[in-house]
Amino acid sequence: MNPPMRQLHYILFSFLFILLYAQKTGAQNTISGEVVDRSNAPVPGTLINFDDGAIRTTSDIEGKFSLTYSDTIKNRRIFFEAFGYKNKSATINKNQSSIRIVLIDSTFNLQSVTISAPKYGRFSDYSAQTIQMSTFDIITNPAAMADMIGNMRVLPGVQVNDNDGRLIIQGGSSEESQIYINDLLVMNPYNLTSKNTGVRTRFSSDLFEGVALQSGGYNAEFGQALSGIVNLNTKDKKHIESKTDVGVSSVFSSLTHMDQKSSYAYRGSVNYTNTGPYNKLISDDYVWSKYPEQISADLFFAKEFSPDTKLITQAQFSSAALNYTYRNVDSIPFTNDMKEVYFYAQANLYHLFNKNWSLSLGSNLIIDKMSGTEVQNKGDKVENSNIWNHNKITLQYSSDKITNRMGAEYIFNPFNETYSFERNNYKMDMESNLLSIYNDTKIFLNNNLTMNLGLRGEYSPYLKQFNLAPRAYIGYRLNRENIISASFGEYFQLPSMNYLKLTNDIDFTSVYKGTLAYSYVEKHSKFQLDTYYKKYNDIITYSQDALKSADIKNNGDGYGWGADVFWKSNLKRLEYWLSYSYSNTEKKFAYYTEKIAPNYAADHSFNITLKYWIGSLKSLIGSNYNISSGTPYYNTTAPYNKLGTTPYRNRLDISWSYLPKPNIIVNFGCQNVLGYTNIYGYNYSQITPGLKKAVTNPDTRFFFLGLFITFSHDKKLNQLKNL
Repeated sequence: MNPPMRQLHYILFSFLFILLYAQKTGAQNTISGEVVDRSNAPVPGTLINFDDGAIRTTSDIEGKFSLTYSDTIKNRRIFFEAFGYKNKSATINKNQSSIRIVLIDSTFNLQSVTISAPKYGRFSDYSAQTIQMSTFDIITNPAAMADMIGNMRVLPGVQVNDNDGRLIIQGGSSEESQIYINDLLVMNPYNLTSKNTGVRTRFSSDLFEGVALQSGGYNAEFGQALSGIVNLNTKDKKHIESKTDVGVSSVFSSLTHMDQKSSYAYRGSVNYTNTGPYNKLISDDYVWSKYPEQISADLFFAKEFSPDTKLITQAQFSSAALNYTYRNVDSIPFTNDMKEVYFYAQANLYHLFNKNWSLSLGSNLIIDKMSGTEVQNKGDKVENSNIWNHNKITLQYSSDKITNRMGAEYIFNPFNETYSFERNNYKMDMESNLLSIYNDTKIFLNNNLTMNLGLRGEYSPYLKQFNLAPRAYIGYRLNRENIISASFGEYFQLPSMNYLKLTNDIDFTSVYKGTLAYSYVEKHSKFQLDTYYKKYNDIITYSQDALKSADIKNNGDGYGWGADVFWKSNLKRLEYWLSYSYSNTEKKFAYYTEKIAPNYAADHSFNITLKYWIGSLKSLIGSNYNISSGTPYYNTTAPYNKLGTTPYRNRLDISWSYLPKPNIIVNFGCQNVLGYTNIYGYNYSQITPGLKKAVTNPDTRFFFLGLFITFSHDKKLNQLKNL
């Protein structure tokens, strides 16, 4: 018997047992209702449960729910929780059959904007410069089709080039942003992909409460990012729903089971991806010997030992491979035969000593092994192994007026690589570790004014270099809806492994960054304006001929300034997001001999996202349109002068989710519907002077079709918020 049928039989048996038990324990009552916000828009995905949590459900896409309970229940108090809203409770009368709940956006109170301080949790949100997105926001956006990081292209200050897929934040390169999970740094969070194809994150969105992008500075607890960080926080035990999800689509199939018990909850998932059937129907510019294929499995476990102690553990394993041939500008064929094995495990322990003091411990382990052919040159082969272990301890003191977090962390990072080219083998074996200490203090000066002061120190034994980074933030609430804030800080980052593996005679790269922001929050709407200036120091440079240890220096510098505008609101059941970003950046980096505007960041970028629920069709439809200015491209040999600017880029994406039944979803999506060819630069011939070839995506459009079925007790849970 397959797992879904076994689970279904178990649910049916449990349901019959509950019916028999209910006949002995008392009559059954049903309370139905809806959850809305202050603008009368539905709030889907709201967790609804009685006091002890034994009877619970979630609201559907229309904000509606239904709960059945026995007459014998003593406490008829129901609790409502939704990400981005204040918690609410209500008591129901004995014969009451319906209820309507209005939730209040949690960002109305300055303290809830500038501080996120559950009894165990961190508090560093840096207020108006932080934008949080719920899982529902991420999953229903057609721009990314459930990819958490790719979805952030809709946010101000963020660009995602389709030939890469990683974040470009406020003019910084993709290497300048980092991904954290439960406050621990995650190395290489992206799946294996082919050349000039956007990457996707490894981790499933239904593992997390939501996503917080901190692009306007971040506090001293976090490091190793010059432009911004994304912190993913896993779900709490009580938010794990008991269900089994089955998904079959045009490119992958998946099976997920999750459950919650009195003191623990768990989630397990198996996924298989193979683009072969899709690529045979809709071809791209490559000749495939092995279509992209990956099998992965992940496990999540949350345990509450007591009201004051909890443990969260998670692990993931994936194995991926692909083999294809493409031709360069001179029509020379290159064959990329790529293989990767990736293992990730993490544990976080939280303990509350009393109402003021708490302790958190965290550790992760990542093993990433990859091999590839003709990655840089014709006939070459590379094999590398990268191990990453991040360990962290944090002690927090919290009172009404002050919250202080102090801690230390140690990153252990051994690396080895073998590169073969023209009968020569180059072997590199090194270890780059990092020791850090930090202290952050957040002070509430009064109900309208808050301040954050932090200091972070880092030491690299490999480089024998130490840095000290001060950071400060202040936020002031003018009135209920208006907040202004400012921040200043210094941020350091180790050079990438591409340079560290060749030499240790270099230093950290750093950025001084200042921000000024204004936000207006009213009902279900938010307007935000961010301005920033940053100064780069000690950027890595090298000669063009070859990457040799003697050539690699910290001789680069640069600057960047700009402004980002964001507006999110709704008209009844139409939700819209608007964002515009302006960025002016120049750097001296790589082999360029003077400051240039980098070829990866556009000066102007505009994005609009629309989502609309059509009740009569049981459908959620969405569209996303992004347009950005072109980027400069340069001569690849001295004097490296600017040759021109690429054309404007634009992309229109659409999605349609249809619910024939509450637990069944048919999802269709198409990215780049108009088939516009976006150009991200040019490759120049080494044989024929002046001959160039545009860098584009190998496929013009991407189509997606999937069927998703959820098996649960009430048969009303579905995967719409996970698509």
